[in-house]
Amino acid sequence: MKYFVDLDDTLINSTNLNNDAYNFALEKYGYSRIVTSERLTREKFKFIDKLKLDKIIELKQLYFCQDWLKYRITLNELIIKKLEIYKKSNCFLWTKANKTRVLKILEECKLDRYFKEVIFDKKISFEESITKLKNYVNSKQIVIYENNRDFFVSKNYKIIDVIKNQKFDVRGYLV
Repeated sequence: MKYFVDLDDTLINSTNLNNDAYNFALEKYGYSRIVTSERLTREKFKFIDKLKLDKIIELKQLYFCQDWLKYRITLNELIIKKLEIYKKSNCFLWTKANKTRVLKILEECKLDRYFKEVIFDKKISFEESITKLKNYVNSKQIVIYENNRDFFVSKNYKIIDVIKNQKFDVRGYLV
């Protein structure tokens, strides 16, 4: 079996650092801070023109990747234990996150030892993403660990694992 693990809010919880980074960048460009417990994403900034938003996101990524990164995120230790059992040759990180940020997280937290590869995917079309992953590993069935249940809504995939605690609410889907 091959296992695919999402990064943000599945393998790591980085919402506080992410939101601090966005607020730092927003303030540098003259915008007000946004106070929320929900994760800020670029989709929430439709009121900012694309060129300025690209600059804000670039500054946000720089802030996020500072030396404090590994002290400001929480690792999902339960998934890490599963990755150890599943073995590196069977595990893939699957993310739509910024490549520079992903590589910095993997390096700083020494998580690259758990993954054969990182697969970057825009995760726009569920069917395209699943087909891409299955083709990539040449398998008819895979397991995906993901916190975003909306991605699996209206699909009858079997939930084979649940990881839930204060910081994480993740499902393992047999796809």
